[in-house]
Amino acid sequence: MALQLTPEQERRIQAVVNAGAYRSAEEALNAALAVVETVAAPDFEGSQDELEALILEGLDSGAPIEADDAFWSRLAMETDRIAAEHGARKPRR
Repeated sequence: MALQLTPEQERRIQAVVNAGAYRSAEEALNAALAVVETVAAPDFEGSQDELEALILEGLDSGAPIEADDAFWSRLAMETDRIAAEHGARKPRR
């Protein structure tokens, strides 16, 4: 699957990489997907492979529900909040 990022999405990913949180855009996107998967199934107690299989099953289950701009705005705000929390954490020594 090929995805086309908006300039804003590219800027946000690059900002996270430039801040030193991740070594590459791919690593940052993988981390973002992990957060989305966790938020999608917060009480899931299975393995990562089982969760991915369930997500793929859901994706293959039919046409997606159309989301409005308010949904995407809420999603962006929530991912920004999670990213800010993640970036604010300092490694313990």
